[in-house]
Amino acid sequence: MDSRKAERLKLIQQALQDQNAIHLKEMAALLDVSEMTLRRDLNHFSDHLRLLGGYITRIGNDSGDYRVVEQDTRHVEEKRRIGKLAAALIQAGDTVFFDCGTTSPFVVDFIPDALEFTAVCSSLNVLLKLQNKPNCHIVLCGGTFHRKNQVFESSAESSILDSVRLTWAFVTAAGVSQAFGVTCFNFNEVEVKQKVMRQAQQRVLLADFSKFDTVRTAHFAALEDFQYVVSDKKIPRSYKDVIQANGAQLLV
Repeated sequence: MDSRKAERLKLIQQALQDQNAIHLKEMAALLDVSEMTLRRDLNHFSDHLRLLGGYITRIGNDSGDYRVVEQDTRHVEEKRRIGKLAAALIQAGDTVFFDCGTTSPFVVDFIPDALEFTAVCSSLNVLLKLQNKPNCHIVLCGGTFHRKNQVFESSAESSILDSVRLTWAFVTAAGVSQAFGVTCFNFNEVEVKQKVMRQAQQRVLLADFSKFDTVRTAHFAALEDFQYVVSDKKIPRSYKDVIQANGAQLLV
């Protein structure tokens, strides 16, 4: 197997760590190859992967027919696109905070293995992704582990975040509202989100279209607090206008 095919196999397998399947068309676009090239690859990868109803799945994944698989991939394609855009912002030598949530691991997926950078995180799902990056120096914010959202929360008066200065803070949200601000489900995430936003040179909001015009329980920021918003093309027009009026850069 040549090196390019091997790299594509690695990226597909990384993508399938987070969900049962990914659409062939979407994966081909993300890998910058044609669907025909990817189909030929899948013939070589037949011991590991299969094509089911237009979706790539792992061998041994018995999740049922392709309608079930499609349901399991709701909003995943948008999150993966967001991850690819956000990862492109990171440069060698940067210090980056990756927030908890289901979008952050997709950012890590698209960081080149050769890139040397420092990553700061406070959640298990992000940590498990970062450990696959051989040139990444990882700083984990420790504390009590909350299984519900996989977050480590520290009750200490002083934490490791107090001494860290960040190039980028990639912050996720469960709700984005012009009237009620940027929100998440859990209060135990708020302190970390607010602290990293204070200590980052560049603050980036990661939110797919389904998060807009939504309000969740715990408020932690205003939309205008972010210098970048990374979303997908389905983001409501009214929010595009507000983001740009605030002087932030919108990446879709």
